[in-house]
Amino acid sequence: RDAKLGKLKELITEKIAKPINPGAEPGQAGNKKVIVFTAFADTAAYLHRELEQWLKTEFGLYSALVTGTGINKTNMPGCKADLNTILTHFSPLSKKRNEIFPEEPNAIDVMICTDCISEGQNLQDCDYLVNYDIHWNPVRIIQHFGRIDRIGSVNEKIQLVNFFPSMELDSFID
Repeated sequence: RDAKLGKLKELITEKIAKPINPGAEPGQAGNKKVIVFTAFADTAAYLHRELEQWLKTEFGLYSALVTGTGINKTNMPGCKADLNTILTHFSPLSKKRNEIFPEEPNAIDVMICTDCISEGQNLQDCDYLVNYDIHWNPVRIIQHFGRIDRIGSVNEKIQLVNFFPSMELDSFID
């Protein structure tokens, strides 16, 4: 019944089926990394709950939830749920994971998060970012894009997707 969630699943499915860049890690067929930003921790938790098993079952991908509430989660085996460990496993090249976890074969491919990682994080292994809702401050949107649009990226192209409120919302709120 959630058309917006359905559209997000469509976008993720298309991204995984047709990667826009080759995989950055050896043996990787294509870059499958996706960041989904939302302004609200409750929305992030909902998205993670709805997507986590679907991503694992349909695509064999590990995912993570990162919010400023301290309730981070991941379904990657052996991965601690603290911020730095999740980000290192999500962006292994930019975070130099091979120096920290040299034997780890797995990676997190989809991260659902709030603005707690909108500044100062190098996540340029990722090439696809979704703003699930539009923050009231446009600088935040630019900061989100800045997580993946960075010097040192191995990606030739990046894709940025914004979900805007429906036009009916204005009439509903009035």
